Amino acid sequence: MPGLAEEAEARPVPSEKERWAVLLRLSWPGAVELTLGSLIGMATMILVSSIGKEAVSAVGITGQPIMIPWVAIQAFSVGGMALVARAIGQGSPNTARNACEQTMLLSLIFSITAGLVLYIWGGRILLWMGATPDYYGMAELYMRYSAVGVVFQSISSTVACMLRSAGQTRLSMYFSVAANIANVLLGLVLINGFWFIPALGILGAAIAQLAAKIIGCAMSLYILFTYAHLPVCPSLKGIFKPDIAMIKRICRIGTSSAAEQLALRVGLIAFTIFVINLGTAEYAAHNIAGTLHGFVVNFGSAVGMALVSVVGQNLGAKRPDIAEQYFSTSIKMCVILSVFLSVPLLVFPGQIALLFTREPDVIANIVTALRILAFFTTTQILQISICGGLRGGGDTKWPLISTMTGVLGGRMVLGYVFIVLFGWGIAGAWLCWLVDQTARAVIIYFRYRGGKWKTIKI
Repeated sequence: MPGLAEEAEARPVPSEKERWAVLLRLSWPGAVELTLGSLIGMATMILVSSIGKEAVSAVGITGQPIMIPWVAIQAFSVGGMALVARAIGQGSPNTARNACEQTMLLSLIFSITAGLVLYIWGGRILLWMGATPDYYGMAELYMRYSAVGVVFQSISSTVACMLRSAGQTRLSMYFSVAANIANVLLGLVLINGFWFIPALGILGAAIAQLAAKIIGCAMSLYILFTYAHLPVCPSLKGIFKPDIAMIKRICRIGTSSAAEQLALRVGLIAFTIFVINLGTAEYAAHNIAGTLHGFVVNFGSAVGMALVSVVGQNLGAKRPDIAEQYFSTSIKMCVILSVFLSVPLLVFPGQIALLFTREPDVIANIVTALRILAFFTTTQILQISICGGLRGGGDTKWPLISTMTGVLGGRMVLGYVFIVLFGWGIAGAWLCWLVDQTARAVIIYFRYRGGKWKTIKI
């Protein structure tokens, strides 16, 4: 999306049709990227399921601690995205480029540190979380490969965020799609074996996901450094030359996002411990349903990616009226999408479960989870997309408040009540999720309606 500064004052508010066109143009690459990622994730989960429910649990329990580094990495990216989008809207490409360089520097330093910590102490973290002997060995092995992958994934993720904030969602789609395809193809060969390659089981899955992250990282850097016309195209010298003033701005904006992600990770780890204690079958079902959940909410994330660009750039161009109209259109888009996605979850949950497993106890739990998911699909897609727009404008405080309310209250407190005290099993776990997302959606919607995001200085 080009800079808006030159024609900001004279430009009329786009029509409803024009806003739909812009949002669709910016969000479809993100939707393709995320949907393919989820489909690949589901395919990978199917491959892992062929090893057994212990392997599913091993991959699932590793997912929570491996996400801890993203508390800081996503905070840096949120700060960088807001500054890049605002700078492009103001017609300041040098500022946009500098923000990109410093965001990459911060992400690189932190991801290397976090990767080392997880590689060395990841096994102890898994034991603390409650990994049981039947899958602990597999989980520890998977953790080591995932820890190395943190560095490569953080680079590609940061590059993707910078491109999206500049409106270049199609470019970020390319390397993400390539990495996901590589993941499933390598997994297919390495997990089950092919020709002279032996079946490596969980080791094959670990090698496949690491190799895919390396491929995605290499492609993202190639795109970033070879497309010289990009407003976020950095220089190597700039990346490794700290700009303290810009770093402070990035961190100031990202502080709330860091606190939000920390609250989210703490809440999810505690929640995961509750679910693990239900048993291996329940935890395997929870992970499989969670993979499907990720597929459903991807569409909200794609719209949120588009809003990061249009809201940030229009605020930079001093046109909050246009930014608000894009918010309004995005809400309509999300409601339509969520209704469409909810129907299969209600009508065909058993058939969907059969794609992943043939174990009756796991299938029964998946069906319960998917039916509950259908009832909070709309609220989650809405809150994810609106949060994207708020962050694009530099408003990171209220996404923090909504997350703390939903996760710490809905997941941790109600998780203990519904799962431990009431003994509602997988149904109790997913009812907690419903309360969490509903509370977050209400808070975020009223923040958007209040309009204070229009006047935030970054």
